[in-house]
Amino acid sequence: MLLIFTCLAVTPIAAQNNGITAPTGGETISGVVMVTGTAVHPEYLRYELAFLNEANQAAGWIVFAEGSQPVTNGVLAIWDTTVGQNVGAPVFPDGRYQLRLRVVKTDYNYDEYFVTNLTINNAGPTATPTPDETALAVTATAANPGAPDSPQTEGDTAVFSPATPLPSLTPFPTPTPPATPVSLTGSLLPTATPGSGGVLGQLEAVDTGQFGRAFWGGVRLTAVLFSLMALYLLLRSLGRRLWRRFWINRQSRN
Repeated sequence: MLLIFTCLAVTPIAAQNNGITAPTGGETISGVVMVTGTAVHPEYLRYELAFLNEANQAAGWIVFAEGSQPVTNGVLAIWDTTVGQNVGAPVFPDGRYQLRLRVVKTDYNYDEYFVTNLTINNAGPTATPTPDETALAVTATAANPGAPDSPQTEGDTAVFSPATPLPSLTPFPTPTPPATPVSLTGSLLPTATPGSGGVLGQLEAVDTGQFGRAFWGGVRLTAVLFSLMALYLLLRSLGRRLWRRFWINRQSRN
């Protein structure tokens, strides 16, 4: 009996149709877009929204919003497709895109839902909004403050509900222009000349200032010290041999 009640309790949640309901495939969008849909699961952990620029598929899917709470037929994210246009480096350049909703479960497996053939067009003309009937009615009432109040019907009553907090977009870094490449020419390197003394002579020819002169002076001093040490060891070895030969000859005479 307990198993039956458990199955009945889980079935409504699992039966929800996950996916993105707006925008829909084949739609042209611009400006700020409300992404709506459903992201629920009995083992729900979080959901992620990502986009793919079909003109730059090498960049792969990029996550731009996520939520820690399940959503049922509600707003998943607010997608501003104009990010970066004010600096001439749009994050979402006009073109064709895909959207992906990923519902991640507590075991870190996930289900994915896609919307394809979306077109972003922020360069086209923006339609001028027309005043709706409610705005016209309010304007007419304000223009005639002394007019008697007209009876209100049930359809005229406006009901306002508090806004549901929406997941914030992941900030994108502002693209920076690439650095201008600098070509290396042969003039930056020392040119070997006859009689320059080999590699050491070429390196010494590089003007490195006071530090370079001190360095090469130290190299010369070290070379002189090593030469003196080698000469000392050679003379010492030669002296020992002569002394040994002299001592052997002296012993043989005695």
